[in-house]
Amino acid sequence: MNSTVQKKIREVAKQVSTLPACELPQALLSLQDILNDASMRSEQNIVKKEIWSAGLTQVLCQLVRQDFTHCPGGWQCAVSLAALLCECILGLDLLLADSQTFQKTFLPLVIENLILLCKNLQEKYLQIPDFEQYKSSRQDALKFFTAVLDVTVHLVMSYKTLGGKVLMSPRLLQLLITDDKETSIVVMNFIRSIVELSGLLHIAENDICCFLDELVYKLTSTSDAIIGRSATKTVNALAEAESRVVHLLNRRFIGLKPLLKRWQFKGFQPELQKLLSFLTAESAAVTEEQEYHAAAVVIQSTFRGYKTRQMLHRAEKALSSLQRKYRETKAANMQKKLADQQQRALQEQLVASRQLALRNVRNKHLHYIGILPAGALDKYLEGREFEAATKIQSVWRGRQERKKLDSRYKDAKVVKAVIIIQQAVRKWLARKRTERMRRLFLWPHLSDEKHVQLQADILRWREQHPVYLSQLRFLFIYKMFLHLYTRLIILNLMNDT
Repeated sequence: MNSTVQKKIREVAKQVSTLPACELPQALLSLQDILNDASMRSEQNIVKKEIWSAGLTQVLCQLVRQDFTHCPGGWQCAVSLAALLCECILGLDLLLADSQTFQKTFLPLVIENLILLCKNLQEKYLQIPDFEQYKSSRQDALKFFTAVLDVTVHLVMSYKTLGGKVLMSPRLLQLLITDDKETSIVVMNFIRSIVELSGLLHIAENDICCFLDELVYKLTSTSDAIIGRSATKTVNALAEAESRVVHLLNRRFIGLKPLLKRWQFKGFQPELQKLLSFLTAESAAVTEEQEYHAAAVVIQSTFRGYKTRQMLHRAEKALSSLQRKYRETKAANMQKKLADQQQRALQEQLVASRQLALRNVRNKHLHYIGILPAGALDKYLEGREFEAATKIQSVWRGRQERKKLDSRYKDAKVVKAVIIIQQAVRKWLARKRTERMRRLFLWPHLSDEKHVQLQADILRWREQHPVYLSQLRFLFIYKMFLHLYTRLIILNLMNDT
């Protein structure tokens, strides 16, 4: 390989690292011209190694996963990229370390991405309305879908071990589970080609059962002879490739044989007879129980197909919801970002206008200073200084007073609470004082009869116990009586409270 080819490959790699994602396909398609210029097989292998070393093969592998609806060239460009990827892989001879990574990691990833591209093309085909004006678009989409499957078959022909990866891919079953006639026939032919190339040796029984369920569903639910013939051929290919399939057919679909009678004389009698022979291979005689299970086969296949379609519908609905949520979140973030930018621009504009106003004021003062006479300049400057000092003091005092507002508000709340408490206590004390006075003035007085009787008793006691007291002694006893009487009244009031 000359230096010109190396330079071209490096230029393509440099473009890939700088171009946006929508322009990458057209840049990578230029590798096709470089491969076509290599005349000999050995030169092509060297070119493929150089493309691998530059990382362009890996970029091709990742690029076929994307949506090509809005890319230049559309889905035709996707098919060209898939063919270019297959051509870059076929016959690639790498070193031991790179070869292990290539065989174990890269090739399965290529298969998965190609099947994903087929899934996208199938969805694109199903989205096109089945009207006469869209006939050419549907034909192009079906042609692209078939071309990518042919590229995958061509890749499996060179690497036999990839057949198991293809058949175990969950997206292949999604391609098969469709009610569309054209794409289902293409997928069944693709499965038959892969099985004939690599067999079913390393395929799990669960995956085989999934294929058989869908194929039997197509045999029992459709009335189209082309779909029936393709499904029959595919089941025969699976049975010929692995003996487990024959056992699964007889164990899983016991009543299938009577249902296949409706396909007689439909144009594929040899294939139908082969399938019937597989169904009777493990049973010596057909019992009446198979007739009872004939209806169960239809129910099972219909139910399994319904459940699988329901699961796919839920998955697609969840994916659509996730995409919608992501787009809404992205749009909201963009709006928020735009609003923040507008706010910052407005703030910058306000700052600029404020600076301009200050600059104009300064220029105005300078102009006044310039036109003042020399004798009045000092007086003018002193006035300006006094005004500035007054302004600063007013701002500073206002700031200090505003800082005290919180503490004053708290003090006012405390004072108000104290006043309320004091008012309540004073009212309570006033009520108690009024009650005490009322009780004191309502002390029970003696009646006139009782008063006369007490005076007579006192005179009688004095006559019987004459005591000679001095004036001072009498005054002392009178004061003691008043003291004791007052204490008695106070004790009575305290007991009442």
